[in-house]
Amino acid sequence: MVYPSFRHEDLIIDWFKRSQNEETRGFTVFDKFISLWFAFNSWGTYSTKKAKDWQMLNAVKKEPRLLTSYGKSITEDPEFLKAVKRLAEYKVLDMRPGHETESRSIDDIGNFGQILDVIYLIRCNLFHGRKSEIDAHDKELVELAYHILSRVFRPIIDELARGLSC
Repeated sequence: MVYPSFRHEDLIIDWFKRSQNEETRGFTVFDKFISLWFAFNSWGTYSTKKAKDWQMLNAVKKEPRLLTSYGKSITEDPEFLKAVKRLAEYKVLDMRPGHETESRSIDDIGNFGQILDVIYLIRCNLFHGRKSEIDAHDKELVELAYHILSRVFRPIIDELARGLSC
């Protein structure tokens, strides 16, 4: 069987575009966040060459483009800052069996690593079946994670898209 050729960057951009699609019927913020995470995880794994999530996350926490994007967003976008502050009000529980007493929270909104750790825990809870669209807190956590990660990741997507148009 012959598989169509594609560039990894195309897949990353496609997942990101899917996460931004406002017009898909029944496509909730949970679906958008999942699509966004696919794009982010694929890019992170691809760019860092780290196979394990924790290794990839530790590497992207230091990624200059993400740090710059986060810094600009927090200082130039009042809605972004509001979302980060709201996320910092939460103590996000680790809902894996045997870890329910553990949690993550944000002590320093200037620390992108802490933000990403909390977003990753929200992702884990969602991916492993512990977030519900009917729970108002769960929905808000996913909305905040989506808004923050989408904004911070956007410059990377724009850069990838520019590279494809050359």
